[in-house]
Amino acid sequence: MLVNFKASNVDLTDDVRQYAESKVDMLSKLLAGVEDENVSYDIELSKGKQNSGETYRADITVHAGSTRLHAVGHGESLNAAVDGAKDDLERRMRREKGKDMTLMRRGKQAIKSMLRMD
Repeated sequence: MLVNFKASNVDLTDDVRQYAESKVDMLSKLLAGVEDENVSYDIELSKGKQNSGETYRADITVHAGSTRLHAVGHGESLNAAVDGAKDDLERRMRREKGKDMTLMRRGKQAIKSMLRMD
């Protein structure tokens, strides 16, 4: 597993790096069919100003084999932004896993119905 960091307008401290890596590491369990060498995470952290004040943004992109998933999180702190992005990415990963399982079940059912007709 490879984790790449990019920081814009933010000091990337070891605490923030370790926190983001621990959150991303939790997502590894959802990638059961992909080997660790084929998985990479790109994490981009930035700070911007909006009408309500300063906000932080975390972009997390997962490259797992041929699959690419991306999520964005916003928050009043870097940790809150990373948490938001991780939650969104986890939801997307679960949905993709569910789609794959549904397609596999449909295929199995089609094969069974063809075999019964014989």
